[in-house]
Amino acid sequence: MTSISRRDLISLGGCAALGLFARSAAASRLSAMAALAEPLAPTDYRALVAVFLAGGNDSNNMVVPVTGYAAYSAVRSAASLAIPQAQLLTVTPPAMGGATFGLHPELSELHALWGQGKVAVVCNVGTLVEPLPTRADYRNAAKKKPYQLFSHSDQQGIWQTSRADTRVQTGWGGRIADVLACANPGAILPMPISVAGINVFAQGVATRPLAVPDSGTSLSNVFALSGFSSSAESIARRAAFDAIRGQDVHLPLVRASNETLQQAVDIAALFGTDPTLSPDRFSGLSTSISRQLKQVAKIVKLNRDSAGLGLNRQVFFVQQGGYDTHQNQISEQAALFDGLSRALSAFQLTMEDLGYGDRVTSFTLSDFSRTLQPAGSGSGSVGTDHAWGSHHLVVGGAVQGGDFYGVNGPNGSIFPSLVLGDVAGTSDTDSRGRWIPTVAVEQYAATLARWFGVSDANLPAVFPNLHRFAPADLGFLSPPGSGLPGCA
Repeated sequence: MTSISRRDLISLGGCAALGLFARSAAASRLSAMAALAEPLAPTDYRALVAVFLAGGNDSNNMVVPVTGYAAYSAVRSAASLAIPQAQLLTVTPPAMGGATFGLHPELSELHALWGQGKVAVVCNVGTLVEPLPTRADYRNAAKKKPYQLFSHSDQQGIWQTSRADTRVQTGWGGRIADVLACANPGAILPMPISVAGINVFAQGVATRPLAVPDSGTSLSNVFALSGFSSSAESIARRAAFDAIRGQDVHLPLVRASNETLQQAVDIAALFGTDPTLSPDRFSGLSTSISRQLKQVAKIVKLNRDSAGLGLNRQVFFVQQGGYDTHQNQISEQAALFDGLSRALSAFQLTMEDLGYGDRVTSFTLSDFSRTLQPAGSGSGSVGTDHAWGSHHLVVGGAVQGGDFYGVNGPNGSIFPSLVLGDVAGTSDTDSRGRWIPTVAVEQYAATLARWFGVSDANLPAVFPNLHRFAPADLGFLSPPGSGLPGCA
């Protein structure tokens, strides 16, 4: 009998680890999270795609008031940081009572989707422990604030965990997967998949995410088994391997190992070919964010076309870096927005090609926004510093698009007054234009989670601090039950 070497066994490591993720999740769901799991599996498909803008996106230049442009211009024009009014892509959100705003000129593809009602803006979102309606509340020592408020790593973590009051090792994407364990019965892949490396967002109590490379690596290569092919030698090796796995199966550890290895084999078989997107909406796009979203699109297509995957719910995480624009912001942010707009548009069009245009929702996250007041001076040196509340984009056919969403601030509007300092009706923490958020990460995320299928009863398991904020649902997605039903 041909033997299988230790090296041959180790060569299965990547896929074996994948199987272990799935098995770990399944085992854990039978214990720690069993009480939280929703009782019924959905019959439809839905996916959430988190798009993290790493570094702190300056949303003050992403969404600009045209009505009231003078206040914005008064702060930024002298430093050549203001977007010229004539270049802005105008929108008139109904929630703003007839006031006109403009999207950054490099967001033209997303502006087109806005016109189709597939893009919404959620205003002034940020990390909060409790509501801080005014500057006086922010300065009140008795009021709780997020830890390390303007730190990149800490705020990235809070955005991904939705826990501004403490450090935890699980993210809200992973905890959604925990409570929706029923959604993917018998699936051999975990619900959360990251195309941007390991991150806390996709980590759950019972759920371990899968990390895959971007579309520069075909899915067939990601999950390929080394040492097995259709040759006679390979077939003999496989037979020997299967024979070994048939030994000592009465031992729990051996049985568990065999199950993990079998999952690896099954997954490799399912991912034997790299899905082809036709038409290829990503053709000509080469940015990292476009490659990541293309890989997500291929996984969605593969799942749609393969009954073996059995995924009714999926959570994805992608990331675009470069938003820490302390210098040279005008050109750097323009390039980033151009890549983001093209990639998100290509992704949404691809989902529509697959018949999933209203079943997949993409949304942005970021460390924080940046100060309205410029930082630095001179050509190529002007940028902005770390701030707090920021505006975010939500994209998809289920989005109640073409509008702004949020919670009224001290100015009586969901959009902050772009005025520096301690002026009545403003929400500046100091005198640099750091907006105190009026919407907590929990509210933004819970709106997404409810559409995804998390019941109101299980929202506290995902967002323990949600009860401190109102409303829990901001309304920018079709409500559960009116569109595609989730777990009951």
